[in-house]
Amino acid sequence: MYLNQHVLVKISLIISQVSMPVLLLDHNGQVILPESNDKSLTLPEQLLADPYKPYVNGAFTLIGLNDVEPKFLCFEGNSPEVESCAKLCAQLINLILKDDKGVASIDNSVRMILEGEIDESEIEALSAEQHIAFNDSRRVLYTLFTDSSSENVVSVIRDMFREGDADYVCEVGRHAVAIIKHINEDLEGAEIEQYAMALQNTLLTEFGATAYIGIGETKHSLSKLHESLNEARKAISIGRTFHPKEQIFNYSKMVLERFLADIPDETASAFHQTLFNKKTTKLFSEEMMNTIETFFDNSLNLSETARKLYIHRNTLVYRLDKIQKTVGLDLRAFDEAVTFKLLMLMGKLRKDKKSRN
Repeated sequence: MYLNQHVLVKISLIISQVSMPVLLLDHNGQVILPESNDKSLTLPEQLLADPYKPYVNGAFTLIGLNDVEPKFLCFEGNSPEVESCAKLCAQLINLILKDDKGVASIDNSVRMILEGEIDESEIEALSAEQHIAFNDSRRVLYTLFTDSSSENVVSVIRDMFREGDADYVCEVGRHAVAIIKHINEDLEGAEIEQYAMALQNTLLTEFGATAYIGIGETKHSLSKLHESLNEARKAISIGRTFHPKEQIFNYSKMVLERFLADIPDETASAFHQTLFNKKTTKLFSEEMMNTIETFFDNSLNLSETARKLYIHRNTLVYRLDKIQKTVGLDLRAFDEAVTFKLLMLMGKLRKDKKSRN
């Protein structure tokens, strides 16, 4: 079973009281806690055969936890005292897991649906078992935290969205939460973005945490919700490339950005360099690029752009004339401005891909 952040905090508190180093491992031997440890251990076959009995493996003592998907505690030491400590810790954590199963059951079901881990027939069975409407209009808001997530984030989001029969909140990672929001006619378009803004403001107020929020498209059945989650994730990935100053990204509104992201690197690079090359390096200085982007942000309005840049209107006209004279594109003309922006965005995409490699 997926361990949410709230449960992980409780387990961490228990093992932090032990006088010796303790690791929490998943069924593959990958370390879950402490989070700073990214090592993995090879679990002995004897332990897997009887996981709930303390097993001494060299200088370590291991014991399994009573969970659907096996998890293990690894204690440094191999004495009878360590075995007794291992049994006690396992019993305490098993109580936490048992208490959490009522909530975790529906959370885990929703998470599996979102991640596309089960097929449609299984989703229909879960829908009936958990009393979740199968055919309903919903969108996924994917919230990605830049800082470590808090155990209270999910509960705060649940309070904010007032989960009912149609709305669900669950963790989909240690730094990410998915909100499944029921959609009606009043919640399409700008309304769903207002929800995202309210969520972001709440997280900032409550935790001082910065979050990126991606909004997937509306889906009309549970079996399609994983598509909305993937769209929301992609909206953040693409949005951070093309709009680095923004934090809320609506997949439905990012048609141009999605198109550009699918262009092969070589093609994008070739087109970008027709405009941005050695000959134009001096022209397109940081100041000039800021002028151009501000001009675009203000819908090619000369007066408003000059006001935002704190420069005289004639200074702005001079800069635009200089661009037209050098590269042959008049940014005051809509079609030529579009051409320039497309080539500029291709460069942003190329730069972002380079930084990730």
